[in-house]
Amino acid sequence: MFDPEDLDADLSVTGHVVTSQREYPRGEVRVRDGRVLAVRETPSDAPAAERVDAGGAYVLPGVVDPHVHCLSHAGEGIEAATRSAAAGGVTTLLEMPFDEAGPVWSVDAFRDKRAAVLREAHVDVGMYATVEPGGQGIAEIPKLAAEGAACFKLSTFQTDPRRFPRTPDGEMLDAFVEIARTGLRVCVHAENDEIVQRNLGRLRASGASGPLLHGVSRPPVAETAAVAAVLEFARASGVHLHFCHVSTPHAVDLVQWHRRTGTSVTTEVCPHYLTLTEQDMVRGGARLKYNPPLRTPAETDGLWHRLRSGALDMVASDHAPWPLALKQRDHVLDNASGGPGVETLLPLVADAALHERRMTPRELVRSLSTRAAHAFGLGDRKGDLRPGLDGDLVILDPDAEWTVDGSRLRSNAGWSPFDGMRARGRVRCTVSRGEVIWDGDSVRSAAGRGRFLAPAPFPAPPEEGG
Repeated sequence: MFDPEDLDADLSVTGHVVTSQREYPRGEVRVRDGRVLAVRETPSDAPAAERVDAGGAYVLPGVVDPHVHCLSHAGEGIEAATRSAAAGGVTTLLEMPFDEAGPVWSVDAFRDKRAAVLREAHVDVGMYATVEPGGQGIAEIPKLAAEGAACFKLSTFQTDPRRFPRTPDGEMLDAFVEIARTGLRVCVHAENDEIVQRNLGRLRASGASGPLLHGVSRPPVAETAAVAAVLEFARASGVHLHFCHVSTPHAVDLVQWHRRTGTSVTTEVCPHYLTLTEQDMVRGGARLKYNPPLRTPAETDGLWHRLRSGALDMVASDHAPWPLALKQRDHVLDNASGGPGVETLLPLVADAALHERRMTPRELVRSLSTRAAHAFGLGDRKGDLRPGLDGDLVILDPDAEWTVDGSRLRSNAGWSPFDGMRARGRVRCTVSRGEVIWDGDSVRSAAGRGRFLAPAPFPAPPEEGG
């Protein structure tokens, strides 16, 4: 009887294969015409045009990073950010809409950026849109959804009145109602604007200085108060909600309460909240300035506990590739917030998860690939190793040690918040739709090979095993 697994493959990868549900210590992934043909418990003798033997290293689904800012600074751009993604095992990323040139809240701006993705991207890219405050942006929501927006991003905090504005509560609720009609998800940067602005005014008036002031200006309640309000908007509107860069365990617990009552909501955490604490700012200064800020070791432990349990859905880089000049101003509050991170996402999280935090490789796959793909309407193509899905995979050597040196990463930023950190876990190979785009030493893909990804209707997520 004919077995489709015996068809000739374009690529065969053998190693310790890990999917969201299974592990095969000496398994094989076979790819044909850009899609997974078979995932086997043991290697086959069937023909393959190219073979890669990973030995005992992990063969994982390509990482899906749902939070990347390619154009927050024009010196980075889509080409450099996606080149860095390829070197880090990220085969799919979702690009944020708050760019230096202006927000993506019109059809024309969306089309221009989509064209840039098609010209420049090394990996596959989905795109967020946003909603212009003032009420006029609501009418653009169905048009942007029709163009292929994967999600809409809004903020409760005003970083900049034009480039990254706050959406007032009433307008946010109206936007949620309209976004709910599209079936798409809305992502929220949740920090209470009034609490933070009041604290910033007081701190500046006091004349105080030092890197820890940033955390003082944005206490945990600034995040949790915003999360609580936005959850109520989602409950009232029925929208699919996502919280980006959650930094406090209590915020996750608020989300869990709403999930139990029927609110559709997902969460992400970032590597910096899992591997750094506020005391690291004494050493790293404004290089480690993020919004929300780094928290205490106890809160870091709480985030790991919730990630292991699945209460926290996914890990995202929040890649924000500011040049170092914007992170070296004398007063911490005058510096840009965020830092490059798409290339270090997988190795740093895998190191901590597998070696220190007792996560299983399958749990790591769900947190870095599977749940994000399903949350943003890409689960029919991305996020796992399964016949019919795109042939996206990464070979990770979990024991290879290296030291982070941002000057050698592929982002144009030229530095890393994790500079000098020792890591156990190195990306040896990245495959996108059956093509090796990173060979462990160099990016082999050409700019423009990446595809634009529009979301599909949300399928039911797969049941998770142990």
